[in-house]
Amino acid sequence: MKYLKSFGKQLGFFRETHKLSVKDIADLCALDESVVSAWENSSDVAPCYPSLENLFDICFKTGASLEYFIDTPSSDSITQLDLPGLTPSLLDGDLNQSINELDEQMEKVLPSEQELELLRKFRRSNTQNKELILQLAGS
Repeated sequence: MKYLKSFGKQLGFFRETHKLSVKDIADLCALDESVVSAWENSSDVAPCYPSLENLFDICFKTGASLEYFIDTPSSDSITQLDLPGLTPSLLDGDLNQSINELDEQMEKVLPSEQELELLRKFRRSNTQNKELILQLAGS
């Protein structure tokens, strides 16, 4: 429900600007007026939110956008995934160079065929052999 924190306020404002009553919204969603009132008057202690179906009913039947009623994260709070080789300075330059750098960095961290085969054999081993392998690897 983190995306509906301000739903009640938004719905109240929407109703006022579109000259809709609580009853109008309740009728659109085939609900009792008390439910719509609870959406608008809910508190942090006892929040009350619409179901997805009710939210879609409001949007489709009034022509309002879904984005109007939900809280979307600000662009400042969305961070870019940091990938090795893709630094902001490289992204300003040649994309091929950035992709090649990323490929090189990935090659360094991906297991080789020999390492993959060792992992396959380890997984097929019994418990005693696994313990022995781990002891050998630890020394």
